[in-house]
Amino acid sequence: MVGEPVVTPVPGEKDHVIVDWLELVAFFNDYRTARVDELVAALEEQFESANDDADVDEDDPLGSDDVGNIGRKDAEKEQLLERIENEVEFRIKDCDGTYPFELTDDAEELILVENWQSDHYTPYLTCLITTHLTRSSLFDFVVPDRVIQRLRNRVFQVLSTFAMAGLVSGSAASIGWPREDRASILDTLRRAEGRNAGFATKGQPGRYTSPKEKDGGVDVIAWRIENRPPPILFYFAQVASGHNWPGKPVSVHKDLFERNYMDDPHRGNVNFATLLPFRIHDKLEWQNEHVIHGTLLDRTRLPNYAVKGKLLADSGVEMDESENMPQVLDWITQFRGVAGL
Repeated sequence: MVGEPVVTPVPGEKDHVIVDWLELVAFFNDYRTARVDELVAALEEQFESANDDADVDEDDPLGSDDVGNIGRKDAEKEQLLERIENEVEFRIKDCDGTYPFELTDDAEELILVENWQSDHYTPYLTCLITTHLTRSSLFDFVVPDRVIQRLRNRVFQVLSTFAMAGLVSGSAASIGWPREDRASILDTLRRAEGRNAGFATKGQPGRYTSPKEKDGGVDVIAWRIENRPPPILFYFAQVASGHNWPGKPVSVHKDLFERNYMDDPHRGNVNFATLLPFRIHDKLEWQNEHVIHGTLLDRTRLPNYAVKGKLLADSGVEMDESENMPQVLDWITQFRGVAGL
């Protein structure tokens, strides 16, 4: 699509990638609109210019050798519209009010909401952008390392801290390195302890703690605030903005983290979570990784909980990162500048 720095998906691409493309085009477009007709035209052009031995799934719309037939093309477009509509409806429902796009009744256009810069929508947009920063990127430009590092070191940590507070309907502590205030892990834990997190912090790191350790493998802890400890809900969480998250749960760090930094660990039920910017579309992966990770907050779950966490902070609940949501929009603005907007 002329004017938007986005690479067109290949013919036969999966539904979630096609909808990502539409979302990104709408995000970059001056009129906040992506048209399915232009996607169809681009896919047909790719198919017609492809080599005979191109690896195209003939069962997918716009991926058969009948694309020149008008009746066939119309049928394939209808199938494509149905697939897009189903995927968008899933995202709308799962995001529960935090999805920043609207699909027209005929499913021909996807439109970015006018107030997309609101804290209500920036969590989803951040996750969408993050998905395509590196592997299988749909961006037609190079994203500087400094922009990616800022996302991973700060922005996604902020979102994840809010999301964990929203998940437990309570408070959260931001432990992942680099911590904005440069506080030690022990100081960060003492601050959480003062908010009834339900554990006692060591005076000094355990004698076997590596002097180079920065966060002990834990990025966020969160707990439900109770009148008396221990909290009913307590989570250890990791923030996974990269693609190498499968099979790497935060639970493997729990015991050593407690031995190194806690005199009296949490005495209630302990839970685990991994926060992801990706749309986990594969049902087998989704189900199996839940067994490994405990809880997954992916692109369609995380925004809703982040907004809930922000509302808790606004209502006076104490938590780390409570003043830092503006960093999220600032990063999105920086990213748009890199894209030339």
